[in-house]
Amino acid sequence: MSEKFLLLPVLLPALAALMIPAINFTDRKARNIFIECAVLLNTLVIALLVIYPPSGTLILFRMSERAAFALKLDGLGMVFAVLIAALWPLTALYAFEYMSHEHREASFFGWFVLTYGVVAGIALSSNLLTLYLFYEVMTLTTLPLVMHEMDGRARYAGRKYLTYSVGGAACGFIALTYTMSQGGGEFFTLGGTLGVWPNEPDNMLLWAWFLGFIGFGVKAAVFPFHGWLPSASVAPTPVTALLHAVAVVKAGIFAVTRLTWYVFEPETLAGTWAQWAAFAMVCITIVYGSSMALATQHLKRRFAYSTISQLSYILLGVLLLTPEGLVGALTHMGGHAVMKINLFFCAGAILCQTNREYLFDMRGLGLGMPKTSLALLVSGLALCGLPPSAGFMGKWELGIASAASSPLGHAGIAVLMVSAVLTVLYVFSIFSIFIMPGKNFDFKTANQGVSDPGKEMLIPLCVLAVGAFVYGLYAEPMIEFFTKIAQGII
Repeated sequence: MSEKFLLLPVLLPALAALMIPAINFTDRKARNIFIECAVLLNTLVIALLVIYPPSGTLILFRMSERAAFALKLDGLGMVFAVLIAALWPLTALYAFEYMSHEHREASFFGWFVLTYGVVAGIALSSNLLTLYLFYEVMTLTTLPLVMHEMDGRARYAGRKYLTYSVGGAACGFIALTYTMSQGGGEFFTLGGTLGVWPNEPDNMLLWAWFLGFIGFGVKAAVFPFHGWLPSASVAPTPVTALLHAVAVVKAGIFAVTRLTWYVFEPETLAGTWAQWAAFAMVCITIVYGSSMALATQHLKRRFAYSTISQLSYILLGVLLLTPEGLVGALTHMGGHAVMKINLFFCAGAILCQTNREYLFDMRGLGLGMPKTSLALLVSGLALCGLPPSAGFMGKWELGIASAASSPLGHAGIAVLMVSAVLTVLYVFSIFSIFIMPGKNFDFKTANQGVSDPGKEMLIPLCVLAVGAFVYGLYAEPMIEFFTKIAQGII
């Protein structure tokens, strides 16, 4: 396939987003069909690119001899591209019913479709400069989604999101300019191209990487730069599901992985203060996020804090700086996306059907919303790591990688074990509230007028619940694929 086709996943959503206000649909059904077709078409294009990947690089233009805006699809880009291509159509379907209760739907779906193309640009970026460009554009396209309600809470969440993102962008820009000035990272190369330079103090290189880790780690909600993520839960559930499972947070993970494995040399970073400092931040984030999830009664915020913890599972694997660690990180990245987006979908279904946000108001809902509760149960069990689910496979691969990496890996195992216990507690406490609310509880009164949502919301819930275990059952071919990526074969 020609390299020119790499532009399609970026341009098609942009064109569709412009057509939504231009056509000015008067029929909701016609508009929804148009949006779903546009999203599915882009997913089809990405699928064809993954099946028949172009071998070359598409250089759009050059700023200088060593600075080019260019696109290329390699193994790591395929992983991220497949994630967004698989989950965006399901989110669109879910959003049609969910947003029918909201206002300014045309504006919402315009930004929603446009963001698909921007995130695809991140997946297809062939160097750090291009990735940084799309990464910052993603902040601008997701900000209107976070602030969609335009009430006091939404505006506050938007300001917080923008403040954190701008701070992260500044740190990321320092890493970008340093790599460009040293001639590294013109194109992504597994194993990196930026090692110790003869006339450059080692500490400068380590500081550049560490600032880049912090800059991109903001989107990955690394403690103490995580505060924007729970606040963003005020956005409509289709937005929070994408923010917390696929688009923004996984883009942060993806960017840290690119910086660590494809720009800087992992061998140069291994054993340095920079690796230890970043690893310590990740371990703190894992325990902190799980603890806060257990302590939080707001259901969407509980899942938001869970996301903060689970994202750092992935970063732990990346920062082990071993091929086994990278395989574990990629395995958990895919599985977490499937599990967590469905948990947010379930929380959104409950909010949409009952207008209840806090767990103490959801006692006995398992009887009134059985299908939603079952989907939540299945995805929650997968998040806890029940074999053979997606959560189990990710944690298993991370555990194997950590055991082989001393002493950092051993500390990582201890942190993962603590987090695993906390995860079981905050997940099962939800189920106990839903189905075991207490003696003499009046289920009939609590569930009066309560029912599961319609098909447009239930279909994604069911597909993703099944997917959480199918991912684990058929994980071996994916792990083999991830191993080839870590070895540089793909």
